[in-house]
Amino acid sequence: MKKTITLLALFTFGVCKSQTVADFESFSLPVDSFYYNAGGADWQTTNASFQYEWNTSFGGYWSGGFAYTNKNNVDSGNYRHQYNCIAGKGYNLSNYYTTGQPGSFIRVKAPSTGVVGFYLTNSTYAYKSMKNGDSFAKKFGGTTGNDPDWFKLTVKGYSGGTIKPDSVEFYLADFRFSNNLLDYIVNSWQWVDCNKLGATDSITFFMYSSDNSFGFMNTPAFFSIDNFTTGQGVGIAEASLIENITIFPNPANDVLNIKFNSQNASNTNIKVYTSTGILAIEVSDSFHSVNKDFKLNISGLSTGLYLMEIISDGKKQNVKFIKE
Repeated sequence: MKKTITLLALFTFGVCKSQTVADFESFSLPVDSFYYNAGGADWQTTNASFQYEWNTSFGGYWSGGFAYTNKNNVDSGNYRHQYNCIAGKGYNLSNYYTTGQPGSFIRVKAPSTGVVGFYLTNSTYAYKSMKNGDSFAKKFGGTTGNDPDWFKLTVKGYSGGTIKPDSVEFYLADFRFSNNLLDYIVNSWQWVDCNKLGATDSITFFMYSSDNSFGFMNTPAFFSIDNFTTGQGVGIAEASLIENITIFPNPANDVLNIKFNSQNASNTNIKVYTSTGILAIEVSDSFHSVNKDFKLNISGLSTGLYLMEIISDGKKQNVKFIKE
């Protein structure tokens, strides 16, 4: 049986002189509602302009862009719940967030020079479709649970009207792992780091899925974001990663061996997080050799997927492991 779990996003840190966060909490809507404008007017936050499209055909429908919302139904998952996010509330249980469609643009306002990142999760519609299947789309994993399905969001940046070569990818679902415990559909807010895009004046979104028919994607093409963060001087540099890191065995039962190189005998901090972001283990130690070797006791952990964060000599690395 495949499990639906949440995969933690991995962080890389860019240099940013100052940041502005749009959490959408300044907007006001009736309970269980969403932004609607039959004229198709874009809407604004202090740091960005969010594209919005309304098509007047067939009685009118939201045809593109972003709509901020306070809808929180996570039980139903059909086209009537396209605005809802599977997390139920905004990031950190806030009231508002925004839901978008692929092909949409967010334009960055001065003095920001780029996008630092944002929190992302699946829409309720997409999540339920992937988890259970529907009249248009398949259940991820298929009838046997072994189909290598996936659902991906790709972010691209523009500068001066020219699309930039780098992109940021985030898998909202991934069933391609040989170990069934690793298969997941994201169901909580996860950070997406966009420093890699560098200086940008706008970003756009693309969605791709393994489930397609006649050249069209069957998976519902909606996603939700919160805490859209912009900054000045983004993407100038990234933190160095720890060199030659290895962990074994993986999967592990009681003890996880950690080996890596370090230039100095400084303190090393190791944190282990559950798949839902809860800190499960934290240890600090001073290693007195360049080749650091550490045995981590994981006997108290429950079976499942974990993310380990290692910080040493001002360098950082994130690695995943499975506790059997």
